[in-house]
Parts: sequence; structure tokens; C-alpha cells
Amino acid sequence: MKYFRRTPHEYGHAFAPNLHTLWDTAIPERDMEGADTREYAQMLGAAFASAVQSWQAAGIQIDDWAWESKNDAENIAYGPLLPKVPIERPVPVHSCADDNDIGTRLLRLHIVAGAAYQDAAAPVVEKRMAQAGVRLAMILNMAAKAIASTAP
Repeated sequence: MKYFRRTPHEYGHAFAPNLHTLWDTAIPERDMEGADTREYAQMLGAAFASAVQSWQAAGIQIDDWAWESKNDAENIAYGPLLPKVPIERPVPVHSCADDNDIGTRLLRLHIVAGAAYQDAAAPVVEKRMAQAGVRLAMILNMAAKAIASTAP
């Protein structure tokens, strides 16, 4: 995957840049526009304030969250890439490190992710980060209540 002018290079048994680092690092850093993490978190909080209550009301629904991520991956992360990423047949996976050399196969497709891709992905990245913060807080609050209820 070529990202703007960066040509991929192998790093260990992975490649950089890759789609994961685009979504987790490059897109948020671009959209932070020089803000520190606290300021960026406040911006996300303000941008998604109207949605927080509905996310909380839905409760902790980990299966639903996984399906949301799958749909975003299909429609936003992989869908717009050219050439199209082929759907592979399932293979046995024995550990998280067992990636069946997906990085090498994707590199051979010569995918380019540029400004248009990043612009389309950015709103989804921001929403998912805001949701992650709210959902993590819900899980931590639930854990804290469970610990408090068992304390002598």
C-alpha cells in the first residue's frame, strides 16, 4: 500500500505504511492539526456530544461493536481501495501472528491511498475513536462497580 508519497518497506514481518497505521495514526494525526491529545479529545467530545447518550443507552454490546467494525472495514476501509482487495477463502489461524502473509499479498496489489481516501475515512475514524472512549468508560465503570460490590 502506497500512502501518498510513502512507498512501503518491510519492517520485521510487516510493512509500513499499512492500512492499520493509516487508520490508527496517520489520519488522526492529520486531523489533529497540531492539537495535543487533550485538545483533540475535547474536540471529539464536542463533535459527538449529541450521540453519546444513545451510545450509552445501547449498553455494552461487544458483538454489535464487532459487527460495526466489520461493516466499516468492508465499506470504508477496504471498499474504496483500488485495485479492489480480493476476498480470500478462510484458512486456519493458530495465533494473532499467523497472518498468512497478507501483507506481502496486499503489497503486490500496488494499492495507493491518497487524499481522497483519507478524507472519506476521517469522519469514520473520528466517530470510532469517540465511540471507543465512551464504550471503554462504560466497561471500566462496570468493572469498578463490580469490584466495589464485592469489597468488604
